[in-house]
Amino acid sequence: MERPLITVIVLVYNAGSYLVPCLESLSRQTLDDFELLLVDNGSTDGSGEACDAFARTDDRAKVIHQDNLGIIGGRGAGVRAARGEYLAFVDSDDLLHPRMLQALADCCLASGLPVACCRFLPFPGEQPPAVPDEPGQRLRFAAPMHLHALLHDKRVEYSLCNKLYHHSLFVGFDFSSPVIYNEDLYLNWKLLQRVEGMAFVDLIGYFYRQHAASTTHRPLSPRALEDQLFVASTILEGARGGELEPSARAFYYEKLLYLDSMILRQENACDFTADHCQLLRQLRAGLWEALPSPHLPLKMKGAALVACLGGPFYRWLCRLLLTDRR
Repeated sequence: MERPLITVIVLVYNAGSYLVPCLESLSRQTLDDFELLLVDNGSTDGSGEACDAFARTDDRAKVIHQDNLGIIGGRGAGVRAARGEYLAFVDSDDLLHPRMLQALADCCLASGLPVACCRFLPFPGEQPPAVPDEPGQRLRFAAPMHLHALLHDKRVEYSLCNKLYHHSLFVGFDFSSPVIYNEDLYLNWKLLQRVEGMAFVDLIGYFYRQHAASTTHRPLSPRALEDQLFVASTILEGARGGELEPSARAFYYEKLLYLDSMILRQENACDFTADHCQLLRQLRAGLWEALPSPHLPLKMKGAALVACLGGPFYRWLCRLLLTDRR
């Protein structure tokens, strides 16, 4: 059997009414040379049966039924079964621009780089907003600036889902994660250290559906704080002594600021008083190093100054300015 250019791995878990629009967005791709692996991760709402029904209508599709192994376990099953030269990851409640796969494949092939990414757009409701149809400018992030872009460039995003990866990157790669929050960032940080750069195409290609069950809409939990601090600390430790250390320090400080703001935005913020105090101590200790950093946005520097003073104005500023990337 001829090897497809791309394997698209769709992780499916109780996707409900969002599954069919996701699969339809894949069937409308202008690039036809792909196989579609639908990994049913222990769904109990009929999503597995809906995958089987779709596979009967599209011979590119294959369904893998398994127990719920979590996000990483589900994607890992897809990686092991994939035959494509490149891999793409999709969540079953999201949508793709019709030209996404073609634009990313063209970007990889033209640049000779093993990873390409496009823009990632969160949207509420049923339909994403209208976006430009044609891909725009292509960029090349040479190492180590591709890692800096991962940390700071919002066009790149942390997600696995707005990127295309050469299959060889996963050979001998430990596709597992010690965290359940920021796991995409953790894996991308590890994966992108294996490449000499990353390509970018200016196309809003991946639409991330925001709804009540989305990860970004879950209430803050101690595990979410622990995981995000772990990932930020892992990145900082890995960058120490190298060219990326100033960039990683700015990223770490911004993460502290974001997590503290998240606490103050919770209705049960009093439950996180000890965490808030610890984060505030770290913010104050690192303030004078953070302020001159060229990698920390100006609005973050202003927020950091206000954060270190505390008070109701900081709480208001949190709601106005401080949001996180996925």
